[in-house]
Amino acid sequence: MMFDHDHAMEAELCSALRAWRIRSRLRQDAIAKCLGVAQSQISRWESGRDLPRPHNIEAIRRLVWGPEADPLLALRHFVTNSIQHLLLLDDHQEILARSIPYQASPNPLDRFGWVLDPVHNPAFAPVYRRYLELLQSPGGVIGMSITLPFEHDGQAWSAVLGNTIHSIAGVRVCLAELTFGPTAGQDRDVRVEEVRLDSLGETRHSTKLWHQPSR
Repeated sequence: MMFDHDHAMEAELCSALRAWRIRSRLRQDAIAKCLGVAQSQISRWESGRDLPRPHNIEAIRRLVWGPEADPLLALRHFVTNSIQHLLLLDDHQEILARSIPYQASPNPLDRFGWVLDPVHNPAFAPVYRRYLELLQSPGGVIGMSITLPFEHDGQAWSAVLGNTIHSIAGVRVCLAELTFGPTAGQDRDVRVEEVRLDSLGETRHSTKLWHQPSR
């Protein structure tokens, strides 16, 4: 029956939404804001308790696959319209998209970008080398959590970076959630954790790479 066929396609679309969200390390509330629905609605779609209405279906398709089934374009669209602190990078470190907080000028990246420059900040150099290795050959979906202490105007600060590295639409990309903030200053170690994920976002392998004094 046509109804059964449509029902199956909608259920498949909901599964694709969940898989895409998990691979991209995005929260349900962020997806909800992008689609203009409540977070609870995203949860019902992903769990199969509810199916999207016709006016939601095209929005979900464009978010997950983009026009002409281009998932990279969909991810660019999400980042560009997000209020989270997000950057989308290609394997040459070119910025493909910036979220709203990083579109303004000046922005936190303008102010503290030197912290993520291995030349200006040698403490970041070994982290950067490992990041480039993973970006050149991710071999699946890899998450990196980085905490990088630094000083600014005599005060202790920290850069917190959550990277998701994988290949999408034939391009190796990194979706980075980057925040800067003052800290109490007791912990001066650079911390890095690497997590490999399966297709549904479950952890396959987790390794704490190192604790390195930042100075």
